[in-house]
Amino acid sequence: MKRPRVVAIVPSAGYGKRLGAKDKKPFVLLAGKPLVSYALRTLDNCKAVDGIIAATERVCVGRLKKIARRFKIRKLIDVVVGGKTRFESVRNCMKRVDPSFDIVIIHDAARPLIDEKTINKAIAASVKFGSAVVAVPESDTIKLTDKSLFIKGTIDRTKVFRAQTPQAFRCSFIKKAYSKRSGSVTDDASLIERRTRVKIVEGSYRNLKVTTKEDLRIAEALL
Repeated sequence: MKRPRVVAIVPSAGYGKRLGAKDKKPFVLLAGKPLVSYALRTLDNCKAVDGIIAATERVCVGRLKKIARRFKIRKLIDVVVGGKTRFESVRNCMKRVDPSFDIVIIHDAARPLIDEKTINKAIAASVKFGSAVVAVPESDTIKLTDKSLFIKGTIDRTKVFRAQTPQAFRCSFIKKAYSKRSGSVTDDASLIERRTRVKIVEGSYRNLKVTTKEDLRIAEALL
């Protein structure tokens, strides 16, 4: 079977208010290097990935291109202007995806510790099932509450997974979803999971999302 052509989309337009940093989140330093550089390098080094499209704020486009040159990101196709929301940023990237690509994987710049093995698993699952989401099993007891925060019940945690990125899709699936939907979503799979099956690919708890200063310290310790 012919190897599918894969393009990676990297939304990198976050403000990082909860991080409390003076700089934009993608450019906050993690062990002396911009946060976004870690995801870009891993995707660039992954043999299954053929191209990368990133999104950032208009004023940061040149800065992100400079980082790509500094870290020798050879597969970067373009840096596009992101929108006010993650949804808009990914949609803007999607417009630059060439029809020759078979699979689109979307990975947040704020997850610096992604590894090539997990990327490959997500791609393989998307080829087989059409759509795949990297996720980890929930380990805590999950309570369902009402608006006043009184417990209504306990959810069976064996059926609960915490979604991460990358999320991988057949190009035709995700392009159609982004062209028809508007608004704001934090999870790409939510655009299509009511219409088609989405396969869970078990990831790693190391693949954390840097949201707070504590996350930044944990990520540095795990490097």
